[in-house]
Amino acid sequence: MIPPSSLRTILDHAIAGIYIWETVFTAGFELDVLRGKRPYKWTIWLYLGTRYCSLLVFILLLIGEDGGKVSCQPYVDTGTALIIASWTFASLIIVLRVIAVWNYQRIVSFLSVCVWLAGIATWLPSFATLKGLYNPNQGTCVILGIQKSLSAAFAVLVADTVLLMSMLIGLLRHAHRSSTGIWYLLCQQCIIWLALTNIAEVPVVVFLSLNLNDAWNEMFVHVEIAILSLGAARLYRSLCQHGSLTEHMTPELPHFSPGSPISNAQSRPGNVHSSIYFVAATQSNSTGSTSEASAFTPKDPVQLKFAPGAPNPRLVHEKSEDKTPSTSAWLIE
Repeated sequence: MIPPSSLRTILDHAIAGIYIWETVFTAGFELDVLRGKRPYKWTIWLYLGTRYCSLLVFILLLIGEDGGKVSCQPYVDTGTALIIASWTFASLIIVLRVIAVWNYQRIVSFLSVCVWLAGIATWLPSFATLKGLYNPNQGTCVILGIQKSLSAAFAVLVADTVLLMSMLIGLLRHAHRSSTGIWYLLCQQCIIWLALTNIAEVPVVVFLSLNLNDAWNEMFVHVEIAILSLGAARLYRSLCQHGSLTEHMTPELPHFSPGSPISNAQSRPGNVHSSIYFVAATQSNSTGSTSEASAFTPKDPVQLKFAPGAPNPRLVHEKSEDKTPSTSAWLIE
């Protein structure tokens, strides 16, 4: 039977390899932002923070386990700081989405920030409780006192769950927008993120509670970091790509030059402009009778009528009284 310490080492190496591979092969996203191929949003720094802090955690892990004897206490303190930073950036992305979905309501914004800060605060005692000791038999640093981090692990689980449930409730309040792709995407991402949070964080809390031994206490810590960071990064990129796709696929209204006839193809069902109906006023001919206008001229009175439920991306004649967040507000990437 494989000893728990050896099993933990194998699992750590496997998860580190998966994370590094994923980071390298998806680096094109941030390179596109740097080269101007994707629009810059300040939240990219949160994405980069959680992504590369976790990458440094795994590089440090491999150095500590395979790089020979190291100074264990700085090694443990640096790893702890990077783990806290990674979670801080990832959870702040959730906080911003909660605030946007709730249309920047002050009480929700205040409570979300308080939950986020409380989660960070529970991590800080870890610097005092975690001690590093070099084990010559294993050839690596052993972390002592990790069981004392149970309260921090539980607080992080509660904080993430509360924030994600707040986001889901906020989305369900706008269920009348269920016809929009962004609503479906945000709901889907919220549910996936909630599932990832439980998959990643519950095992850590359970084994810390059982306190079988140091190896089992550490067994799923790095698995949690990888799942949360990879999940946050993938969901962020998915939302950014959805926003770019929406911008590039927004239908244009047809343009008619003065005197050009209306093409019947413009109004056929299934055409991209089929939801827009142009109605021209009748004109009197020289005999006093009326006939349909066959062409637009600058003097033609034109009335625009939109079918019920049809998108109207370009023309807004009246200010909507809907107080729900706009699509642009939901695109908090």
